[in-house]
Amino acid sequence: MIDERKEFGKKLIEIREVKGLRQADVADIADISQRTIGRLERGEIESASVDSLIELSKIYGLDVLTLYKKYIYGDYCILEEIKNSLDINAMFLTKDIRIDLLEKINLIKDSRELRAIKYEINLLELFIRYLNSEITNEELSEIYEDLSSTKIKRKNFDNLDLQGIDLRILLNIASTSQDFKGIDRVEIFNKCKNQDKDKIVKIGTCNNLANWNIINKNYEEAIKIANEGIEYARINSSIDALLYLYFSRFIACYRANKNYEETLTATKVLLVNILNKDLQLLMNKKIEIILG
Repeated sequence: MIDERKEFGKKLIEIREVKGLRQADVADIADISQRTIGRLERGEIESASVDSLIELSKIYGLDVLTLYKKYIYGDYCILEEIKNSLDINAMFLTKDIRIDLLEKINLIKDSRELRAIKYEINLLELFIRYLNSEITNEELSEIYEDLSSTKIKRKNFDNLDLQGIDLRILLNIASTSQDFKGIDRVEIFNKCKNQDKDKIVKIGTCNNLANWNIINKNYEEAIKIANEGIEYARINSSIDALLYLYFSRFIACYRANKNYEETLTATKVLLVNILNKDLQLLMNKKIEIILG
């Protein structure tokens, strides 16, 4: 039977030796005793300290904490961390976090444990690279078309049961392109909106579809879709999602010359209560521009 802690310890020794360091050297640089370093490398510590692993990460120039989780808890643990990071505010992730997510993907992409879901991992990598501005909207569509070539076809799209990451990529494609593989963007929007598998996709689609209708001056339809999204976001207790949707409804009401004050007040209340300061500043600035 494999002792995961001893295997992790062997990996630590390998990393240290590649760096040309002795245990004493690491102890001198880091805020960790040589005894602790030795015990980690021999697999004698049942639950390694997060602080110690972060200190080693700084010295070795790689994410030792994630490496520890991979050895001790398995690749599924890393996969879930990646997926949980891609919430409704994924577009506002810092560059450091996006790079960290790509490093996590590299740790698990060739995993035997995850071989059966290789397709999902490839899509996660593609989506994070897109968030990281490594690929354009056009390249996202082209690469996704190659990856999904045997799965998504025009004739089977209506009845196709898609994964959450498929839907998120399709939502981004539909937001910037008229169609995908001959499938109209509205059909893609409806596919994403009418599924119940991924609440982030459902909420995001309501927001994107409302904005698309605003651009096309279909303000009543935009208000209707925003309201649908708001009700769903309330059920799922998503403050950030409510903010996006109330903001879209405010724009639609304002453009339609309807009473927008109540929606604007709700938007401002939500803005005060969110943690994402970048989003807060961006939306406040947009409100100022809209109101002149």
